[in-house]
Amino acid sequence: MAGRGKYFELLDFPKFAYPTVVGMDTVQTSYNIQERLASGGFMSYSMIWPRLKHIVAGLADEAFFTSQFSAYPEDWKNEAIRDVARELSTYFGGRGRWYPHSTRPRKVLGFWFKPSIKGIWYFAGQPYAVLINARKHQRLFPEHVRFLARGVHELHCIDDPADPIPLIVDVSEPALDEGRKVRPYVVRPEDAISFEEFDASVRQFLTALQMAGVALPTDPGESVIDLFKR
Repeated sequence: MAGRGKYFELLDFPKFAYPTVVGMDTVQTSYNIQERLASGGFMSYSMIWPRLKHIVAGLADEAFFTSQFSAYPEDWKNEAIRDVARELSTYFGGRGRWYPHSTRPRKVLGFWFKPSIKGIWYFAGQPYAVLINARKHQRLFPEHVRFLARGVHELHCIDDPADPIPLIVDVSEPALDEGRKVRPYVVRPEDAISFEEFDASVRQFLTALQMAGVALPTDPGESVIDLFKR
């Protein structure tokens, strides 16, 4: 049955694509997706996003992190969430102004797709459309960043009269046991992968989702990018 109650987002494309997000093998990618469907639930960082305005403004302290991020019975999960919040607080450092984006997912071809950005950050006269990778063990490599930037541009920037620039904030662990480290990437459209490459990757991932029993078939003449728009 399409969907199976699973949620996907743009970060899942490089996570499950095999061998790479640009030029993926749809069969192998579908196997990776099936493994996810068979696994249990993942730890969620979703409790951070409604509090980002407070964090970006530099108003969060250790008491805030402890009181706001204590939902899990396992304290290591709570501490993982606090680590992300601390890193984001340090990076933004009270600079600029934050405008949250809706986190409400939409139905796309039978499955749920989450918005790609967490908000728009205005800093030094420039708006940025911000995608945050909070997943500790999903390190973003240059090709991933360029893919994500194209996605953010097409889905959240191109129709925005403010003309924001994609900002990918990676809060993963650069290497095993090194701890988290913020790596921000400002990627203008001309430095992202091409629209044609992005469109092909999206179509391949949708095919893999269909093969895994998640998505419904696409109409060959339909613009798949429009399916994911706000």
